[in-house]
Amino acid sequence: MIDKLSLKDSIYSDMKNALKNKDKLRLSTLRMFIAAIKNKEISKKEELENREVISIITNYLKKVEESLEMYEKGNRLEMAERAKEEISIIKEYLPEQLSEAEVVDVIKGILKTNDFKGIKDLGRAMKAVMPNLQGKADGRIVNQKVRELLINLNN
Repeated sequence: MIDKLSLKDSIYSDMKNALKNKDKLRLSTLRMFIAAIKNKEISKKEELENREVISIITNYLKKVEESLEMYEKGNRLEMAERAKEEISIIKEYLPEQLSEAEVVDVIKGILKTNDFKGIKDLGRAMKAVMPNLQGKADGRIVNQKVRELLINLNN
């Protein structure tokens, strides 16, 4: 991706290249992104920011990963292989994922700068943490680590 382009512009550009190169899987994946982006922009009545586009891509990634799991359980190897290829394409458009230790460091920093007393502040803590980790870490892991750290505040 080119840094000067927005993520959305990069997706459009890559879609045109996939069309020229007859890369059907990449083309269909990028078309799914564009359709979801357009739908969100229509409902929002304004252009999306990069973080919102990342959120759409992350949600799509989760759906494809769930499909992969189902294909593997159903022994549909051809479909599973296609899902794996699609996942690798999707990940090209997401920020580098942080390690668990990096996620914990970010959470600790945010918890220190705010007045959180314990697990009862989970909702407020998640609202403070997620904008910093959106697209960079799995939400379930973030939630788990925030819970652990808030519980440890009382000890």
